[in-house]
Amino acid sequence: MTRPLTTLMMIALVSGCSMPQTTVRSGSSQPGLIVKGAPIGSTLFVDGLAIGPASEFDGNPKVLTVLEGVHKVEVRSGTTVIYSERSFASNGETHTVTVVGGASQ
Repeated sequence: MTRPLTTLMMIALVSGCSMPQTTVRSGSSQPGLIVKGAPIGSTLFVDGLAIGPASEFDGNPKVLTVLEGVHKVEVRSGTTVIYSERSFASNGETHTVTVVGGASQ
């Protein structure tokens, strides 16, 4: 009788303990991308994915948050690429691309 009671008490004591929880934060913010001078109606593409209207990501107030690394940035008007570049985005930095007359800057 004492053995099952002791076992039951041990299970109750152990189940009352919780595992430690940890959260790791790097402390640095994600890199951002700003597009200046994009024509109305053009679309922003990053790494081949359509993000949305390019003129919305002008930094006032929208900045596109991207992962750290190299990205292919394009601004397209319909199917025509009017701006294209490969850029490196580093943590905590905001990269600005400027579309001028359809030429890369």
